[in-house]
Amino acid sequence: MNSDPSSPRSLPAYQAAVASLSFGKVLPTAVYLVDDPEFPMPETLRTIANRLRERLQLGPEFNLLKWGTRELKLSFLSYPTFRDEAHPALQEAVSIDLASGQVRRVSYAGRSNPPILHRKETFLPEGHPDIPTYRHLTEAEEAAGLYEDTTTIGFQRNWEKLLQAKGLAIHGHRLVARTADPGDASTGESDRSAPKIERHRTALSRSGLSMPVRTLLENGILRPSDTFFDYGCGLGDDVAGLEVLGYHAQGWDPYYAKGEPKVRAEVVNLGFVLNVIEDPAERVEVLVDAWKHTKRFLAVSTLVSGRENYSQADSFEDGLVTVRNTFQKHFEPGELAGLIEHALHAEPIPVELGLCYVFRDIGDQQDFLSRRTRRVIDWEQIHQRLRLLRPARVRLSLYDRHPELLEAFWKTLVDLGRLPRPEEFDRIEDLRAARITIHQAARLFVEKYGEEPLNEARQRRREDLLVYLAAGEFQKRRTPFARLSNPLRSDIKAFFGHYAGACDEARALLFASGDSDEIEAAITDLEFGWFDASQGHFTIHRSLLDRLPAILRIYIECAARLYGDPRQADLIKLHVYTGKLTFLHFDDFDGKALPELVTRVKIDLRRLFVLVVDHSEGPTHQILFFKERFLPADYPGRDGFEQYSKRLRKLGIHEGLLGPNDQGAPSREEFESALEQVGLTRGLARKPKPR
Repeated sequence: MNSDPSSPRSLPAYQAAVASLSFGKVLPTAVYLVDDPEFPMPETLRTIANRLRERLQLGPEFNLLKWGTRELKLSFLSYPTFRDEAHPALQEAVSIDLASGQVRRVSYAGRSNPPILHRKETFLPEGHPDIPTYRHLTEAEEAAGLYEDTTTIGFQRNWEKLLQAKGLAIHGHRLVARTADPGDASTGESDRSAPKIERHRTALSRSGLSMPVRTLLENGILRPSDTFFDYGCGLGDDVAGLEVLGYHAQGWDPYYAKGEPKVRAEVVNLGFVLNVIEDPAERVEVLVDAWKHTKRFLAVSTLVSGRENYSQADSFEDGLVTVRNTFQKHFEPGELAGLIEHALHAEPIPVELGLCYVFRDIGDQQDFLSRRTRRVIDWEQIHQRLRLLRPARVRLSLYDRHPELLEAFWKTLVDLGRLPRPEEFDRIEDLRAARITIHQAARLFVEKYGEEPLNEARQRRREDLLVYLAAGEFQKRRTPFARLSNPLRSDIKAFFGHYAGACDEARALLFASGDSDEIEAAITDLEFGWFDASQGHFTIHRSLLDRLPAILRIYIECAARLYGDPRQADLIKLHVYTGKLTFLHFDDFDGKALPELVTRVKIDLRRLFVLVVDHSEGPTHQILFFKERFLPADYPGRDGFEQYSKRLRKLGIHEGLLGPNDQGAPSREEFESALEQVGLTRGLARKPKPR
């Protein structure tokens, strides 16, 4: 949109225009106001809004504008009952990044607990005839103490719950005393037909750590020095397991550990709690309370739609009641992130299906995202290769005196691709005691191995940073340089010189990753993976992610920002021409010759839409043939997979029979039936004849 005359020329100019607005509800990150041609608005902003409304064909139902104050962003909000209802509910939001033109639409229609508005008079210009009515209501609500705690009242059910607790109701735009009503929840009448939910029966006994807690350890979020609090700990298996590992862990549960205190901790886990709460308002309260107990980091996990596996269940509220009288809500893709964003006013990071991370400090958040795009360095393998590059024929008496110390430093040097800061090398004091400076240690590396290995390390780290920055550009949430951590700032200065140039280069790569010709060209140069030209699909095993060129890694990382870690899937399928990806999860991919498809996750990058399909249930099960097609040549066990495929071909089963995208492949049931008819085991061996 930079070529559009309606676009702001710079962020400062845009911010100045927003700051000059003569009315609107001002929040830390945005200004909200009613959009009316008769209302005063700077000409620049009026032109932008009108052109975008026309281009996107947004009708008058999008009656509020949300102008970002920190970034070039405008949202059109639909509150169709703004004039009629005292606290109207949000129906739909359309957000546009004014720098790139990226558009995102989110519908709240049909949600059980949508966001609502308060203080409506602030959205209108002074002198508007409705302001006295709205202001009178706000003043009455303030006097009644309804705004003493605003952490949860921005949701419809929570607001109604507060009114009921105060014995109040709203008629039109008047606050009045609540009168007894036969159908009012306060009389208890409405509860007589509601099922009795036994939440504690959803608690599971585990022999190991739960999925959310495992990810905390795998991603380095939970450090040995951290305190850990499990909010809704159930039977306490995660707390007990972490204590065995030496962590300081505590838990609280309203049934199994209600006598334990709720404590503040560096790391808090809200694991599979929200999905068992049948009251949408209480979900918001629990989420906000967990955040209050979080010092540094919160993990939130829920069940996701597409994985409902109940033979008998009844609909209730926005979920299901099982035959065991437990409640389960399966969250739609993006629904959990939206709830977190509105309730906590913080940015959630999807990590896996139904799992989001929330960081208090944006520097910690960006460090995590950067680490996720960083390729793992196998120092032992690199060290063996370095020994072959150049014999140690130069003077290295200093190395001979401190080989282990210098090897440790060189591992850090190659890992970073640049000189480490003193705090980035944990043996810096040993270096100083040996009277070796960081620069001396780096020169010794070059003397011993030459410039090439370090140049390769620099290029690898530079590409990793571009992948991280490009995914940030995709989300339109560029973090201010000053709010990045010291290591990230050092990386950017070392590899790019300045932040703006790095972001410009990343944005260019991001645009290239959206070009199907560029994607196809990148795939053509690869010597691994399976390209189905008829369908335009390129599929690889997760072990090949680090071997992809930057443009393809960006394509996948953008999907990861919507879905989570692609390394949790077995196969990653790129839809070359449609801007989509599919993550495929199989049952025992390595252990079974023909693994069964369990879950398929399809991400549409252009529409920002995620579809989850559960394949584990149903009369037939899809199996994967010729899985070596997707694996690297050095993958453990590949020879055995290839031998199995050779036996399949001898039976007349080959890739050509499977049809496009393996859609013609027989199901597990069909395949086993065919084997039974010809007297073969699933391992393709002859069954012994009965005696």
